[in-house]
Amino acid sequence: MMMKKHAMLALAAATMTLGLAACSTTGGIVTDFDREQNFASYQTFSWADDNPMTVIGARVIPKTLEPRVARAIRAGLEAKGYRYVEDVTKADFAVSFTIGTRDGTDIIESPDLFWTNRPNWRWGMGYYPVLTPTPVMRTEVREYTEGTLAIDIYDVTRRAPVWHGAATRQLTRKQLRGEPGDIEGGVTRILAGFPPG
Repeated sequence: MMMKKHAMLALAAATMTLGLAACSTTGGIVTDFDREQNFASYQTFSWADDNPMTVIGARVIPKTLEPRVARAIRAGLEAKGYRYVEDVTKADFAVSFTIGTRDGTDIIESPDLFWTNRPNWRWGMGYYPVLTPTPVMRTEVREYTEGTLAIDIYDVTRRAPVWHGAATRQLTRKQLRGEPGDIEGGVTRILAGFPPG
């Protein structure tokens, strides 16, 4: 099945994106495309499968998220002048998307000058900081969850992936509780690179 193959390719691309995202906790947008593909001929698109969303990672993604992301992607592509068709065999390109999460930990060590000079803080005496050769170190552990939304586009005639875009960012507490955040804005930023110029 062509579309099942596309779903597996999307999963591989999203896994690669999460691997790249592991290098940074600040987030960002990554795009890549087939340099030999003629994107100017594209006019119509469809979903690559009946269920265009793939989920990777340990966290449960609410099913209500799939239609919202799908609507945002469809609206974003239609705003660029592409026309949606139901039958994938009549489309110029097919679209799937992947949502994934990754938990991480930052460990930050920094000198704590207050605790280093604490013996010099006495009632009724002046403060005279002492430079010690081994300052007291403060260790701060910060846990975070990073989310990635990846959009993959396939050429229907060639049956090959031709464009990949992904956004990665740290999720807020509200998003971890199930509030989806600015999906439309994220999709718009990803699709800003499609078609490639």
